Amino acid sequence: MENKKEYHILSLSGGKDSTALAFFMKENMPEIFEKLELVFCDTECDLPETYDYLNKIEIFLGKKIRIIRAEKNFEHLIQIYKNLPAPHRRWCTVEMKTKPFSKYLHSIHAAAIKNLYVGIRADEAHRAKPENFQGNDIKQLYPFIEYSINKQDVEEILKKSGIGLPAYYSWSGRSGCYFCFYQPKISWLRLHEKHPDLFKKAMEYEIDDGVNKIGWNMDMLLRELILPQNIEKIKTSYLKNNDKKQNKKECHCNLIQCYSDRLSR
Repeated sequence: MENKKEYHILSLSGGKDSTALAFFMKENMPEIFEKLELVFCDTECDLPETYDYLNKIEIFLGKKIRIIRAEKNFEHLIQIYKNLPAPHRRWCTVEMKTKPFSKYLHSIHAAAIKNLYVGIRADEAHRAKPENFQGNDIKQLYPFIEYSINKQDVEEILKKSGIGLPAYYSWSGRSGCYFCFYQPKISWLRLHEKHPDLFKKAMEYEIDDGVNKIGWNMDMLLRELILPQNIEKIKTSYLKNNDKKQNKKECHCNLIQCYSDRLSR
């Protein structure tokens, strides 16, 4: 019986984990990397830094990235859904990421096995839940979990490769669309500072007709978020939370050091 043809696919997000996985596979799984296809689902709403990073990935890896897009863009979809996406209605992810990627997978030879390599790390193994791509010919593989690669290892891989982290990590904590509703208020403020044109565009999607008030954040619209008094409150709150995290980290480190000192006596 003839063996089924196999395809090897890595879906890039433009973030650190999926990028590090591509470099990891080149170094540690060269026979698969040679056949590996890099795919990026372009919402056309990502940050400019993401597109710059994708160009760098192609240069560093010497491999072209396949770009796939939804049939309908965000402007069209928002007219259909007549509402902004939110945590409880993530139609943006479904329509602009999941569906196009699933369609692409099913466009590949039906009898072939499609191996999907996912950049979920060992320290977040609980996230490794198979997507429903409606086909037994699709297998999801998690090399980072298999090789016990954690967050620190990922950053080391990117540093060692020379590509480093995406530029947006200097001011934002996540990849994705510029209007992502999961980003905290401090990230919205930084978007306003770094890309005022994109912030303005996100602001224009919000609704305030005197009856309905629908925005990206639960408790205030973006035009309210950038009022001087709110900017000050958000930045002050962010600094306080950061100080608490730092103090907690220092206390934890001191406890470990204290315990180590006792053991060494």
